[in-house]
Amino acid sequence: MAGQNSAPSFLSFAQTALNLQSAAIFLLIFVVVLKLVRRPRNLPPGPRQWPVLGNYLALVRSGKLQHEVLAEWARRYGGVMSVHLTPARGPSVVVSDIGIAKELLQSKQRERHIDRAAIPLMKEVTDIRGSFLFGAGESAKEHRRFGLTAFRKMGVGKKSLEHRINEEARYLVERIEAEKNRPFDPSHPIHNAVSNIICSISFGFRFDYDDQKLKKLLDSLDIFSKMGIEVLGNKFPFLYYTPFFAKKRECVNFLRDTVIQIVQDHQSSYDENDLRDIIDMRIADIKEKEQQGSGLGTGPGLTEEIWLGILDLFGAGTDTTSSTLLWLISFVLKYPEVQEKIQQEIYDVVGSDRQPSCEDRPSMPYTNAVINEVQRMRPAGVFTLPYVTTEEFQLNGYTIPKGIGVIINLWAMMNDPKVWDRPDEFNPGRFLSKNGKTMIQHETFIPFSTGRRSCLGEGLAKMELFLFATNLFQLFTFKLPPGAPTPPLKGISRFTFIPEPFRVCAVKR
Repeated sequence: MAGQNSAPSFLSFAQTALNLQSAAIFLLIFVVVLKLVRRPRNLPPGPRQWPVLGNYLALVRSGKLQHEVLAEWARRYGGVMSVHLTPARGPSVVVSDIGIAKELLQSKQRERHIDRAAIPLMKEVTDIRGSFLFGAGESAKEHRRFGLTAFRKMGVGKKSLEHRINEEARYLVERIEAEKNRPFDPSHPIHNAVSNIICSISFGFRFDYDDQKLKKLLDSLDIFSKMGIEVLGNKFPFLYYTPFFAKKRECVNFLRDTVIQIVQDHQSSYDENDLRDIIDMRIADIKEKEQQGSGLGTGPGLTEEIWLGILDLFGAGTDTTSSTLLWLISFVLKYPEVQEKIQQEIYDVVGSDRQPSCEDRPSMPYTNAVINEVQRMRPAGVFTLPYVTTEEFQLNGYTIPKGIGVIINLWAMMNDPKVWDRPDEFNPGRFLSKNGKTMIQHETFIPFSTGRRSCLGEGLAKMELFLFATNLFQLFTFKLPPGAPTPPLKGISRFTFIPEPFRVCAVKR
């Protein structure tokens, strides 16, 4: 009898336990979903969001690039709005108004409110303490101070660096001239030329355009900057160690090993009385801090502190400037009359017997206006790198909670019809005075962002864009290959915003 009674009791207990477990699972799911769908109080307005999926489906169904969709939503919901860009994640605040952006990025009062957001996949890939781009907090401020000082010492804005860029421009011209009017892909020689400027000021040497190490460096950077499965990697960083990321791991390892080897070579030949490049300057900076008791020490710690920052300069400094030069060529293929005006201005100011100089820039407003208009319509970075709030604060009448992502939509600001007359039209004249002899400065023109985390290499990029562009248009007229359509000018969004691949004929003038 006792055995007969125990069986029902056990079954009853098991059923009760199962019910409790089911209830606990249901409660957990309910809490998670509630957290995902519940909007924090007084958050900025935004488009309707689906539970868990947020606005992801709307972005995908639009068939447009993310920055374009966010700009359209900003015109509907305002210059500061909240959106859910990624499934199963909380909202982000998107800023598309220049006044609000400057308040966030320039104001000392706001300095404590936001900082660079951690990118989960990036943190999985490497230690970001030495990064100029991804670092946060006091270390990021220290790196920026060092970077600005190093660029000044390496000649940004001075004749010494101008000569270096013009020398590289000669190599670029020779490579393009060797094509002998045949159709070619301009991205390869332009990437090589721009990367060599960063190599020379960071590594102390340049690469030959046919050097296989340079090719692998640029190919690895290209794979590293592509977006796709990386979205999943940021949600589930452990995926980095799966076969899905095998190619990316291989590229990261090659980039790390290559730069670390160069850093170690610099350590072996380091002379504090002869600082050759930015690596030497960084070694000296770290050694000085070590003597003061705040350094990282020597050996692997020092190389790990340096390599990622140098890779930041190499990657960001190559992609941003080269993509703008490629956009420039794309636009003049569609608007050949613009190319003719640039060439006429170069002939009037520089002539054909010498290379252009930075001293020529003030006398060449039209060329500068064209470069500005290209950057306005197709900025190398459509967004700034992401930020995160470090405490709750009030912004434009809304409550921005701690720990929420902040996206600054540069593309929306520079294509805002309330600010720019017919922003979809390519019009260099918007940057010129009525007589065409002086440049007009627009406060909404911020292709390098603004504030304390604006582009570290802005001065270098401006020198490169002017000198490379004027050297190319002085000696070549760029034309479409016979029967080829004009470039679509739509663009591909990656780490930078790049034009679709195209081929071109460079006819010697």
